[in-house]
Amino acid sequence: MWNWLHRVLERVTPRPQLPPAPQPIRSDPPVLRVISGGLDTTSSFEQLLALTSQTEPPPVPLTPEEHDREDLLSERVLAHFRKNRPAPSALPAISLQVLNLVAEPDLSLSQLTRVVSQDPAFSAAILKVANSPAYMGVQETQTLRDAVARLGLTEVGRVAGMVSARSLFQPQVRSEFAVFGSRWNDIFAESVAAARGAAWLCMRVKRARSDHAFLAGILHDLGRSVALRSVAALAMTEHCFELEGTEIDRVVERVHVEIGGELHADWSLPRFCTLVAMRHHELNLPADGEYVDVHCVRLASALVQYLRQPWRVTQVKQEIDQSCLALHLDGFALRSLETQLRTELESVLASFHQPARKRTGSNF
Repeated sequence: MWNWLHRVLERVTPRPQLPPAPQPIRSDPPVLRVISGGLDTTSSFEQLLALTSQTEPPPVPLTPEEHDREDLLSERVLAHFRKNRPAPSALPAISLQVLNLVAEPDLSLSQLTRVVSQDPAFSAAILKVANSPAYMGVQETQTLRDAVARLGLTEVGRVAGMVSARSLFQPQVRSEFAVFGSRWNDIFAESVAAARGAAWLCMRVKRARSDHAFLAGILHDLGRSVALRSVAALAMTEHCFELEGTEIDRVVERVHVEIGGELHADWSLPRFCTLVAMRHHELNLPADGEYVDVHCVRLASALVQYLRQPWRVTQVKQEIDQSCLALHLDGFALRSLETQLRTELESVLASFHQPARKRTGSNF
């Protein structure tokens, strides 16, 4: 009887179905396949364009005469910089904010650090003092947090106040800032956005350090602002020295790495920041060790430059693709970074309480 009952129950009771065997998880990052003209592409930059429904802007060719003129102008800017090597000078708006903070009796070190860390001039000046013979420890100070901890509130306030006063009250500095007022804001906003974006990216990339990337991002384009000061000084003193539109940006672009490298050496800035400043436009960078952080900074910076100066697409496209390859990022990850950078740019530009000057052909 039990055998008969067992056979009946076996016919009416369905056997449990085993779940399908799990598929092996791929260790490679996902690659978006974009069909364009019947061809597949694995370029992260092209994937980004497809995801955001953008088309690649055409490059802007220059005539041989324009190349020769920019070569001559670049040589004059370099010569002026080397004859008049400047000290760090901050934006007037940030300088006023720092001076007001330093005057407060209950100022905290963290509050002051939060403000000065957003400006290349303050960061550079504080790092220079922290790594000077008077304060130099056993090891070089690599981050602004370490530099502030080494100097203390009184000394950090003194250095910040000195930079602020120089930027606000030195006639030559004020005059140079007045020549290209909106361009200073552009350079400042782009550096801060790149630094924040690089730090955000480092939180999502293995073996990356967000503190290193943020500081290097703030200081990696230091040469741009100093080159622009030389352009402004030449424009004020030599009537024949005239630059217009994107010609200013192209001349600054030509000389900013060389000027930045010399400034980093003059101001005794941390070695890693100097490495980023001098090599962030090089192609075929190594992909391991400290270069992971270099790629994070370069990727964020290149994407910011594309958003702000799309005419530089030929250069930044190669930098973006090679850094994405080194960091194992695809178009989806690049789109997330672009969204973050747009948010950062909006935040920084809004702090100026005025509409941003859009450069020619800007996507932002």
